[in-house]
Amino acid sequence: MTNEQEKYENLKYFIESYFNWSMDYTDLGKLIEEYEERESSLHVDGLVQEIKEISELRNWEEIKDFVYLHGRRNLSNKKIEQMIELFMVKLTDFK
Repeated sequence: MTNEQEKYENLKYFIESYFNWSMDYTDLGKLIEEYEERESSLHVDGLVQEIKEISELRNWEEIKDFVYLHGRRNLSNKKIEQMIELFMVKLTDFK
């Protein structure tokens, strides 16, 4: 898992700093917007690349474990997929 942790470093930062266990899932859209406003374009672009890769790989079980490990959130694969789609809508031109 160490390789995956390094691979999704920007997602890890987002989960630990913005989407941590104290935040409600319904706030996710607002948190993504806040992240985009506050963070450097380097970090935002890095997160976008990670999200695009996850979206292409559709490795929901792996990302589910990753989110639990770093955010202590036990989300279903469907919620993980919806989360990634929301990132795509908020951070890219994907509609």
